[in-house]
Amino acid sequence: MSKRNVSRILAGGTLFFVFVYGAQLGAATDVRKMLPPQSAGSEWRLVGDNYSYLPDTLYNYINGAADLFISYGFVALAGGEYRRGSDQLGNVTVDVYDMGSTLNAFGVFQSKRDPEVRSLTLGAGAFGTEKYVFFYKGRFYVEIQAYVLSSTTSDVVMKMAQQVDRSIGEDSAPPSELRYLPDDNRIAGSEMYITGGILGHGFLDRGLLCDYTIGGETVKAFVVFFSSGALAVKALDQYKSYLEQSGEKWQVISGLGENGFASQEPYHKQILVAQQGAFVAGVADLSQSSKGEELLKRILGTLQKQ
Repeated sequence: MSKRNVSRILAGGTLFFVFVYGAQLGAATDVRKMLPPQSAGSEWRLVGDNYSYLPDTLYNYINGAADLFISYGFVALAGGEYRRGSDQLGNVTVDVYDMGSTLNAFGVFQSKRDPEVRSLTLGAGAFGTEKYVFFYKGRFYVEIQAYVLSSTTSDVVMKMAQQVDRSIGEDSAPPSELRYLPDDNRIAGSEMYITGGILGHGFLDRGLLCDYTIGGETVKAFVVFFSSGALAVKALDQYKSYLEQSGEKWQVISGLGENGFASQEPYHKQILVAQQGAFVAGVADLSQSSKGEELLKRILGTLQKQ
């Protein structure tokens, strides 16, 4: 290879690095704008400088927990530590994660949500106590946590959360993809955006999962996203192979989307599954597959309009 060609390759690689890394640094800078100012109220002040992390450095901050955020499309984090006067013990950390989309931010938020902790009116969804508040809004997921607070400073976490909420300034609507799931009989708060496998199946890589009540039973409905109809068909074929290898027989169900079938599932009772374009939808944990037909038809009808 000539020196000229080597130089061209090196120059191209350098330009690519500058473009990608520069874009990441720009994203981190944008997130910093969401943080409370250096003086967060009359008493709380930023300690040192803000910090920021990108996908390749997030492990340095939250160790193994970084895997969760990266699996949901993490772009950048900016944060800061705030302290009240000269108090060396009491401090509050504010971390704002840019997750790239509302759906990704929702996915992280729901995976962190504790059903035992009260919900808050903040952003598109929030929960917390006087010691911490977690919420999401637009493409941002936010964690605010306090350490060794006294009774006289118990409201600082909520005040900082409200400041960040105003700074984000985006629509407080949940992800638009939730419209794929019918409202009737849906168990509020059970909605999840999953990456890495719906019902534990890698071939159903990412999509929505939530609980419904049908005839007194709690069942799970899911919608899996693919980039093409061909990939959706491939996933259905993999599902059928999995069932066959598990000793189960699947049965074709006509008039229910594309390539519809029903089967006993090793870990989810009876299932009902069908394709609609680039989506695969289904209902699991059924005592009888026929009980899920109406719900699945409604889901498929919504998907058909996409």
